[in-house]
Amino acid sequence: SAAAASVAAATSDPFDILPGAATRLAFTIQPSSTRAGANVAPPVQVTALDGAGNVVPGFTGNVAAAIGTNPAGGTLSGTTTVAAVAGVATFSALRINKVGTGYTFAATAPGLADAASAAFDVTPGAGTQLEFSVQPGTAAAGAAIAPAVRVTVRDALGNVATGFTGNVTVAIGTRPGSGTLSGTRTVAASSGIATFTSLSIDQAGSGYTLTATAAGLAGAVSTPFDVIPSTATQLVFTVEPSTVTAGASIVPAVAVKARDALGNLVPGFTGSVTLAIEQNPAGGTLSGTTTVTAVAGTATFTNLSIDRSGSDYTLTASSPGVADTTSPPFDVMAAAATQLVFTVQPSTATAGATIAPQHEVTALDGLGNAATGFNGDVTLAIGSNPGGGSLSGTTTVAAVAGVASFPNVSIDKAGNGYTLSATAVGATPAVSNVFDVSTAPATQLAFVVQPSNANAGATISPAVQLVARDAFGNTETGFSGTVTLTITAGTGTGGAKLSGTRSVAAVAGVATFAGLSIDRAGGGYTLSATAAGLAGSTSASFDIAAGAATQLVLSVQPSAVVA
Repeated sequence: SAAAASVAAATSDPFDILPGAATRLAFTIQPSSTRAGANVAPPVQVTALDGAGNVVPGFTGNVAAAIGTNPAGGTLSGTTTVAAVAGVATFSALRINKVGTGYTFAATAPGLADAASAAFDVTPGAGTQLEFSVQPGTAAAGAAIAPAVRVTVRDALGNVATGFTGNVTVAIGTRPGSGTLSGTRTVAASSGIATFTSLSIDQAGSGYTLTATAAGLAGAVSTPFDVIPSTATQLVFTVEPSTVTAGASIVPAVAVKARDALGNLVPGFTGSVTLAIEQNPAGGTLSGTTTVTAVAGTATFTNLSIDRSGSDYTLTASSPGVADTTSPPFDVMAAAATQLVFTVQPSTATAGATIAPQHEVTALDGLGNAATGFNGDVTLAIGSNPGGGSLSGTTTVAAVAGVASFPNVSIDKAGNGYTLSATAVGATPAVSNVFDVSTAPATQLAFVVQPSNANAGATISPAVQLVARDAFGNTETGFSGTVTLTITAGTGTGGAKLSGTRSVAAVAGVATFAGLSIDRAGGGYTLSATAAGLAGSTSASFDIAAGAATQLVLSVQPSAVVA
């Protein structure tokens, strides 16, 4: 249009202003922040401009997009080269895989000046998977795993899903040591990371793994790690003492292991371990190597033995700085019987009466233990026999649990210094202590010095003697009663008279008649002896002869006669 003062204005015919040739590119729709792996939206547009900044619709060349500033080392995916339409290249499928702040795009086209976009951010996608970002390392049993285990939530492209705040739970995966995981095992993630500061495992083992899980996400498995024992604090019998024969080595060999407070074997323990008898029911002695240096945490005792048989022995194991331990009870059995011994000795007894208390013979092994497995026959006999007695009763008895009891044994003859012997096949015999057999109460009289032939009126010599005897014929030395002698009726010469002391008090069971005589000669005399409460006795036959003539006697008197 044209105008001048006082002159009517004029307008030209229409005409066009065309853009010049394209000289540069410009981002006319800038990239906006987007999630990793998602298409940048709205689509980025790059426009071809001339030198005056006009869109050059006639430009149809290819425009290429690339990452300019790359703060996270991301990769650009999608259709990165687009042919311009009416001077505009539209990128509808651009994606970057790595999260980062301050990305830019660069646009290029042959013959045109490049363009750089405004800065934009790539944010994480939704969490899809878990990853151990700080793996569990070797730890002592019961101690917290350090450094703290971390589990990171990542999106599908491996970016930390910083927006995830859900719970993550860890557990033992591979369990070589049958351990238990302790500590806080479920943790809420912060900015996509769950940190576990108090995890521990109680049992040692090599090759543990942990698993991590969270609702809706793929789980993760840690790399293998080891749990090693802590310091030794206690001893444990891992091969316990078993029933054994007295004097024989305990087999299998007793083994004691050093363990930490959680019961793990401590292979590094090489201290000395000492065994001793704790509960000692029979006063036994522990022999063999009783102090052993542990190898790889284990002390093995290969030659232990106990000499006395008994039930419920226990052993105690000790080592400096480590808690002691006591084995379960075990028994020590007697070995085979090799000898006999009187365990209840015979005591003084009355002739013919049962020896009481009943004496007992026990079978012993070579170490003097009662051989309770012995059930053979044991036979008694008189050893020393001062009275010439005979042993009566049950003199052969089968042992029961190694003991033969003789309940009804007696000896008939009194005497001082008897002994008994005990024998059994395969065992050394035994001899009892010395004991005495005394007489029983007197029951009868007996002539021990018979009356001999004598002259009438003369003293019978040697002096007649009687003894008081018990039922077994033993002189009852305690008898002091009165013994009386008389001529047995119907023997000798009728009217004969026994003179002298005819009643005598016994002394030590013996009555001695020193001045006896009979006044009438005759043959076939006998004497009878009596004492109150005792059976009497009759002597052997003897004769009384007439003495030398000392006087005359008219044996036929003269009678009246006729002168």
